[in-house]
Amino acid sequence: MGENWTEERDKAVQNTVYYCETCNSIIEPGDLDVSIHKKDLPHHKMRRVMILRCSRCGDIVTDSNAQYSLEKNQFWCKNCISEVGAKSFHST
Repeated sequence: MGENWTEERDKAVQNTVYYCETCNSIIEPGDLDVSIHKKDLPHHKMRRVMILRCSRCGDIVTDSNAQYSLEKNQFWCKNCISEVGAKSFHST
């Protein structure tokens, strides 16, 4: 891989947010609600979610709807992977 492989990968990451499954709400990192949720509501299930841009089609998806290919150094959405096949996605 080239010297700038981390830069190429990071270009796909648009944002990172917190999602509380209990409240069904999205909270921006750095927002006071994140620390309040973690402290005052420990029973709430929170997780970090990356918002990504598919390198093939350009659609915006969450990390749960995308995969990263080490061979291509790219994130692709599940729709693009199913179109070309997993074998093609993971080959150079």
